[in-house]
Amino acid sequence: MVAARWLLLAIAALVAGSSIAQATITAVDPTPDRFAISTVGPSTVTIVWQVTRAPLTTPLPGTVSSPNAVLTVGGITVGTVGGTLSRVLPGAVPTEFTSFTETVVIPQAAAFRAARTGAPIILTRTFSDSGGGASDSGFAALFPSGPGSEPFSVSRLSLTFDDRSRVRVLAKGSRLRAIAEINTTGSGLIVGQWEIAPATTTSGAPVFRPLALVRQNVAGGRRVFITSPPLPTRFEGTNLVRLNITDPATFFDEPELQYYVTPESPLPERQEPRLLLMTSPSPGTPLTLTTRFAWQAVPGAKAYKLEFFPAIPVQAEPPSQDEIVASLPLDTGPDPQPDSPAAGPLTGIVLPGAVTETRLKDFTLAHLPAQRRYRWIVTAIGEDGAVLGASAMREIYKP
Repeated sequence: MVAARWLLLAIAALVAGSSIAQATITAVDPTPDRFAISTVGPSTVTIVWQVTRAPLTTPLPGTVSSPNAVLTVGGITVGTVGGTLSRVLPGAVPTEFTSFTETVVIPQAAAFRAARTGAPIILTRTFSDSGGGASDSGFAALFPSGPGSEPFSVSRLSLTFDDRSRVRVLAKGSRLRAIAEINTTGSGLIVGQWEIAPATTTSGAPVFRPLALVRQNVAGGRRVFITSPPLPTRFEGTNLVRLNITDPATFFDEPELQYYVTPESPLPERQEPRLLLMTSPSPGTPLTLTTRFAWQAVPGAKAYKLEFFPAIPVQAEPPSQDEIVASLPLDTGPDPQPDSPAAGPLTGIVLPGAVTETRLKDFTLAHLPAQRRYRWIVTAIGEDGAVLGASAMREIYKP
């Protein structure tokens, strides 16, 4: 009994001694506890941590410290920031207060992830005491804002060839690439693939096959350009190319580019271009999905190209000679010809040489805004890509 009593007394003394040596962190309060951060680059935030320490007995000096701050998004750790914060306190009063001010850099990748998931970044600091008591943590929330913080989406997709045209006629074996111009909001990853419908399938319903995968990160909601690999030009006839975006989902008809490959001709016979005679539409006919374009065939034509250009603005009546004021000599060179398309085409289509009439599809017509006038021309292309004939440039109005 005496031995057991001494054992109990020894345990009680150990427990008492342990409790006397402890100090507890009772609160960690951040100021401020909410921040707005950018998604277009790293963000810098300054935060003050106020720590409350409660020694179980006084005086009890001790060290309050925290190794780093932890970043989490949706409960998943995405990184650590900041260094060690540490301070020795005398423990002279039952409740002590101390504060730490730090400036940390929030990586863009963390903000990018928060914007994609819709959850804020939680910045956590855990402080402990060398006295061995309980630790405590403080939390601050970081919210993505500004450009790139909106839900990720693709608002526009435009395709051109590498010469900025939308229709090409070229010889077999030529080099050709397509360029996609994409407007986005928010931040995210564009996933898709370049697809080609070779001439062997375009006489009926086109059959597209994958050409190259696309994975492009976009931050901050901006315009991006994606270039295709070299397009195959070994199939004679009309070929189609498109960029099929699978993520994020798009809510518009994705455009297609058309190019016509002519057979190889090692010794082409050149001839002067002839005037191509149009039979439809008649002057004054509006441009709609039912407008019929027709022309007389040109001997030797392997393809016809129908293109649309901006209308030439109506010139105001020139001022009288004594009203002209110029600090530079006037240009006495010849005026540009109205039938010469100085600017590139807005849109167009290519047709096989056996076809001499067509109507525009809705996706081609969509490149031409309504309530405007346009110039259009039909060009006959030979087997080596040479121009065999062209119609006069005409105007048409799209209501």
